[in-house]
Amino acid sequence: MTARRILLLSLSLLPLTACEVAKEQLGLSRRTPDEFTVLSRAPLQMPPSQPTGQAIILPPPSPGMARPQEVSPSVAAQTAILGQPSSATISSASTAENVLLQRAGAAENNPNIRSIVNKEAVEDTKDNRPVVQRIMSIGKKGDGPATIVDAPGELKRLKDNKQAGKTVDQGDTPTLDD
Repeated sequence: MTARRILLLSLSLLPLTACEVAKEQLGLSRRTPDEFTVLSRAPLQMPPSQPTGQAIILPPPSPGMARPQEVSPSVAAQTAILGQPSSATISSASTAENVLLQRAGAAENNPNIRSIVNKEAVEDTKDNRPVVQRIMSIGKKGDGPATIVDAPGELKRLKDNKQAGKTVDQGDTPTLDD
């Protein structure tokens, strides 16, 4: 009678294995780690102050303290992308780099940069032309109509320049308006 009850109980629990919640509660589902939150640990190293061949006495670990050889994920990402830690400043650059940065104005901070950026952002939003026209600078205020190049005339001009030994930028480009 007990074997029959066990079999009946097993068969009644079998449909529950299809339910995800039941799988988790019974311990049947596997949880895979999130690959974006897994961090690798730096390898253990001997302290540099310990001479070899002597008994090693390490200081006891302090709970909650970061490992000295660990690098924070944000610093590791910045190092991987930029090639140097984010703490590098203009002063750590070579003399030639400092001269270049000073001539480019990178060494000077503008305290009003936020107001300048906001002003430029407002001015740029006034242009309601389609994107293609903005990219090609067609139809700007104050511009005349766009010029259309006469393809057969341009081909003839380029051939004539080549035969005469001239460069391609010499001579006027023929347009359909001519």
